[in-house]
Amino acid sequence: MNKHRRVSLAVAAMGLLAALSVVSPAGAAGIATGQTLGVGDSRCTDRVQSDSGARLTGFFANGTGEWTALRSATVGGPETVVFRAPAGSPSGTQTPIDQTIAPTASGTFFYRACVSVDRIMKVSVFSVTHYQISLTSTGPNVVTDIGPETAALSLNAQACGDRTPVSSGDTIRLVGTGTGRTGWIISVTGSTNNYEGNWAVLYTATDGGIDQTFVLDPEITEVTACAGGGVTGSRDSVSFELSIIS
Repeated sequence: MNKHRRVSLAVAAMGLLAALSVVSPAGAAGIATGQTLGVGDSRCTDRVQSDSGARLTGFFANGTGEWTALRSATVGGPETVVFRAPAGSPSGTQTPIDQTIAPTASGTFFYRACVSVDRIMKVSVFSVTHYQISLTSTGPNVVTDIGPETAALSLNAQACGDRTPVSSGDTIRLVGTGTGRTGWIISVTGSTNNYEGNWAVLYTATDGGIDQTFVLDPEITEVTACAGGGVTGSRDSVSFELSIIS
C-alpha cells in the first residue's frame, strides 16, 4: 500500500472511531473499549488493588481471541495469570464475559485484565472487531484506576479508556506514550443541554507521546481518552492515562 493511501485510511478510521466514542451508551464509566482491531493486537486495563479478588465483565464481538486476568504483589512487579478463557465466537456473535476471580492467596494484590486478538472480521477494508472490558472489585480496601491503560495496536485500531465524570470548568491532563505515529482523542461523552461546542476536546496525532492539559467547557460533564489509529510502521504500543488535576 502506498504512503498516501495509508495516511488516508488512518485519517478515515480515526474519524469513524471518534464517532463511535461519542455514541457509546450512557453510564459506561469504568468500561474500557476498543475498535477496528487487528490480528495480534492486545489491550489491558489499568489496575485494581484488592484483598478480595476481582470481577471481569465485558464482551468481545466480530472475532476471536483470549481473555486473561493477571495478579501481582506490586505495580510493575512479576505477574501471575489467574484466569484465562477464549474471547469471542467464530460466528462473530457478541460474546459476553462475567468472571469472578477469587483471591487464591491472603493479602492485597494488584489485578489487571487483558484481551488479545487472533481472528477478525472486516467490512470493506476496516476491521469491525471490538470489545468492552470492566475490571472491578468490592470491599473497603479496594483502590481503582491505578496506572495507565495499555495496548498494542495495528493500523487503524484504537483503544479508549474509562469514561470520566467531570465538574464545571475542571482541568484535565492526558499523558501518553506510543512507539509509532499515534492518534489521540479526548471525546465529550456527556454534556448538558446547553453545550454547543465541539464533541472533541482533543483530536491530534504525535510521534512518541503526549502530555497536555485542557480547561473544560463548564457544560461538559464526562470525557474519555482514546489512543491509536495512526500506526505508520509496526504495531504501536501505547500507554495513556486521563486525570483531573483541578
